[in-house]
Amino acid sequence: MTGWWRGSVLAKSPGLRRITLSTLLSGTADQFALIALIWLVFESTGSPAAMGFLVLCNRLPAVISAPLCGPRLDRGNAVRLVIYSYLIRALCLVAFPVLFVYDLLSLPVILVLATVIGAAYPLADVGGRTLIPRVVDESDLPSANGLMSMGDQFPYLIGPALGGAFVALAGPWSLLLSAAACLLAVLLMRGVRAHAPRPHGAGQAPSGGPAGWFGFRPLLSDPAVRALVLLTFVYFLAYGPLEPALPLYSRDFLAAGAVGYGLLWSAIGAGALAGLVTVPFLARRRPGVVNAMGAILWGVLLFPLILVDTLPAAMLILFVAGFVWAPYVATEVSVVQRRVPASSHGAVFGARKALLVIASPSGAAFGGLLLEGMSATSVILLSSVTCVLAGAVCLALPSVRAVLPPPRRPPPVPARPN
Repeated sequence: MTGWWRGSVLAKSPGLRRITLSTLLSGTADQFALIALIWLVFESTGSPAAMGFLVLCNRLPAVISAPLCGPRLDRGNAVRLVIYSYLIRALCLVAFPVLFVYDLLSLPVILVLATVIGAAYPLADVGGRTLIPRVVDESDLPSANGLMSMGDQFPYLIGPALGGAFVALAGPWSLLLSAAACLLAVLLMRGVRAHAPRPHGAGQAPSGGPAGWFGFRPLLSDPAVRALVLLTFVYFLAYGPLEPALPLYSRDFLAAGAVGYGLLWSAIGAGALAGLVTVPFLARRRPGVVNAMGAILWGVLLFPLILVDTLPAAMLILFVAGFVWAPYVATEVSVVQRRVPASSHGAVFGARKALLVIASPSGAAFGGLLLEGMSATSVILLSSVTCVLAGAVCLALPSVRAVLPPPRRPPPVPARPN
């Protein structure tokens, strides 16, 4: 273990350690808070449409804030901007129990605070991806991105379970735990020392020009990036209805309540964490084909949910689905990082974030409306079929199949004995 640590990228980069831990805390706080807020709205209103609208309010502001924040992360002090994101979200989370004490925590207030939290989140989400090339050597980028993927996935393992359990016990007061996690992330980020963005490397593919139009130009002009982002947009839109359907599925079909609801999301997170072992193997395949097949398999694996009525069986199904989902983001991000100069990563990842937050929350809001007249299992079935169709259609597109994997590095030449 000592030898592994000395040779690892974590040992060589204190900045990466701090960014990874702060990302983990931030993601856990976000998952904890979202699950808790969805359940609070569900308990207070009983309206599936209100739950879908909450997800929409939490995610949709990033459509504006992400493209605006991305270029700022490239030009300004990215560490400071990430810290601002943590502080804004911590203040909003503290506001929930305070307003609850004074009997001011109505649905409109919850939606407003969720909107502010959602607008601030891209600074941390995009900022983490932007800072990685500034704190590690270029040769260590694959390992660093793998660690960031763990920071992305691990919150799904513990955040939803904690959110479901604590909101059932403490109501709005449970959100103070999320606020504390954001403040701890601030302390970690204060110690990060990042250098200026590196120039575009000779081994990288061109991106089709500077990251103009708030980072949207490479997403439209580069064929590889455009194909992968198109696939992700369609996939996330098809996946969206699952989010508001799971609380009703947990209550009405599994009789598991808030704790069971959190455990369902944690099962996805556990599978996603375990599935990261497939990233090195799949990185040698065509990324468009890998991600399109991942969308198809995700949809196929959701179908058995409508046939089971016990929590352990549903958790097992979602664990396997999470395992299939795991390499998706890492595969797409690796293509973007190879095709876009590091000095424009903030702008491009901000533009990507804006597109994706249109997809998933819109799907969630649509799913919430469907749940007003349909059962949770019917909406889950619809999401399942739509994901399969989305993956199949994108797999048929030549632009998706044409995206090539990174070139393999030649094996090192052994030194000749003297």
